[in-house]
Amino acid sequence: MRKHFYLVVSVILWLIMIIGFSDNWLTDVGQPSNSQPKFLIHAFFAFSWFTILVIQNGFIEKQDFSTHIKVGKLGFLIYIGFLLSTLPLYLKEFEPLSLMVFSQLIFGSILIGLSYYYRKKDVQIHKMNMMFGSFLLVQPAWDRAAGHLFGSQGIEWLLLYLVFFGLFIWYHKKLKWQIATGILIWAAGLTNIILNMN
Repeated sequence: MRKHFYLVVSVILWLIMIIGFSDNWLTDVGQPSNSQPKFLIHAFFAFSWFTILVIQNGFIEKQDFSTHIKVGKLGFLIYIGFLLSTLPLYLKEFEPLSLMVFSQLIFGSILIGLSYYYRKKDVQIHKMNMMFGSFLLVQPAWDRAAGHLFGSQGIEWLLLYLVFFGLFIWYHKKLKWQIATGILIWAAGLTNIILNMN
């Protein structure tokens, strides 16, 4: 399992994106957001990022490191596009859910930035930060996917996070600072939502 861990994780994250936004591309293509440039640009970069995450892990599985490095340069530019297209969606939002998602976006982006910095210095840190940072970006898609699959963001929503946090700890055989910080940010956001529920 550990041998294929990151590839499996990247595929699951990609599937969450596809399912979460299936109404946009499959079941309700006429909705207003589908004609708004800011959402279309964001969707392009978000889908491209999670797609390239799968592709890059595929290159690693095949030990095609030279192609992985070349595609990584494109991936960095795609992530910059993703970040720039995402920030405007949250900068004017101060609701508990938006704050929760935004805080994970910021920490996830820090980890992905560190991943790029360590790409030649420490491959393990590079992989860890890239994958865990990307996992922290998935909440908007998972919120919607849980609604599509289960009808609400209930116990199934919660279990996905607990399982994934547990899997990252299992894979690394310890609670690394990235995971601990990610859990704290996520838990603080969730607590804030619960405290502000009417």
